[in-house]
Amino acid sequence: MGDIRLVVCDLDGTLLNDQKRITERTASVMQKIQQMGIAVCLASGRDEQMMSVYDRKIGGCRYLLSNNGAMVRRNDNKILHCNYLAEDDTALLLSYLNAHKMTFMMYSDQEMYFSEGSGKLKKRISDYEKLSQDVGCPVKLNAKEFLRSTPVAGYTTAAKIVAYEDDEEKINAYKRYIDHMPGVHYEPTGYGLLGAFDRKVSKKAALLKIMEDMGAGPDAVCVFGDFENDLSMFECAEHRICMENGVEELKRAASHVTVSNNDDGVAVYLENILDILSK
Repeated sequence: MGDIRLVVCDLDGTLLNDQKRITERTASVMQKIQQMGIAVCLASGRDEQMMSVYDRKIGGCRYLLSNNGAMVRRNDNKILHCNYLAEDDTALLLSYLNAHKMTFMMYSDQEMYFSEGSGKLKKRISDYEKLSQDVGCPVKLNAKEFLRSTPVAGYTTAAKIVAYEDDEEKINAYKRYIDHMPGVHYEPTGYGLLGAFDRKVSKKAALLKIMEDMGAGPDAVCVFGDFENDLSMFECAEHRICMENGVEELKRAASHVTVSNNDDGVAVYLENILDILSK
């Protein structure tokens, strides 16, 4: 494992425990591997704003892979990779979601928009801001309510639109609608969440850009994940680590299964493999 140059970590269900926090043990390990010269990439379905507190918690990482791979930003602020939804596709998706009164969030460049009247999403935003205060990395999200009467045209930098909907019939109808949009695909971005992205977006495509930037091959990459949207990243890495709480499909594709996210699974694996406690 001494040849590892890049450690890639999903957030929810992987680096974060169920309280959406990075423990002090895990933060310490992530800081130590960077001191050893190993680059860290946080890879998430979240947008950059909602990744920022975790980036700060580990002392800053070299790469942020956000919105399921719609964007990659290096720590010198250079954007290495970006695939926004086409403006016309964004308008069609917003029109559908509004017409069917579905709950959603749109992540557009540096702004977030949440569907009108959604107490659940308002709480999600306020909970994140409170968590950021609690962990000592305060963040104020740039979030706006998207009224049903708001024009849907003119959004050119939407990285993803996420539907939050418990009604399975509504979600399946929405999937069928997206299936007829050649420039768009959908993918689960977490439990109960369905994201719509540009057709070219994937964590794999984004990770390959990072590996190209580093000049790193699969043998130099270690990927941690727990969910279906991490599967494509596993194709890029020789070291494929699934959390004990991960889905079965990912476990079958893994080279190793570590303990759960609530038991510091990422830290446990890295401590053992890299002998971090003796350094």
